[in-house]
Amino acid sequence: MGKIDEIERDAAKKAAYFENRTEAQELADHKWAEKNGLSFSGPGALTKAIAASKQRAAKKARKSKVGTSFDPGVLEAFKAKAERVGIPYQTLLNSVVKRYTEGKLDIEVA
Repeated sequence: MGKIDEIERDAAKKAAYFENRTEAQELADHKWAEKNGLSFSGPGALTKAIAASKQRAAKKARKSKVGTSFDPGVLEAFKAKAERVGIPYQTLLNSVVKRYTEGKLDIEVA
């Protein structure tokens, strides 16, 4: 499969995801965006959205990349959960680790 085919497949998958969303899912996404300062409307909305995008990009550039191994099924479970909530699985993994390091999430080590 060529790179173009892969891009088209990914685009079709994303389009289908957004076309099949329920009103409740859309509302949940809107509430999440508002909570995280990512909902913009009114005069200057585009300027605010662009500034927020640049800020997120700068923050992302400061992140460290790591390699790790997961038990069978763990990564697949994270990917499935992330797809259900509409975020990249890496973002979900980062969120869980961050909450743990901040003491907001208790985990029993298996």
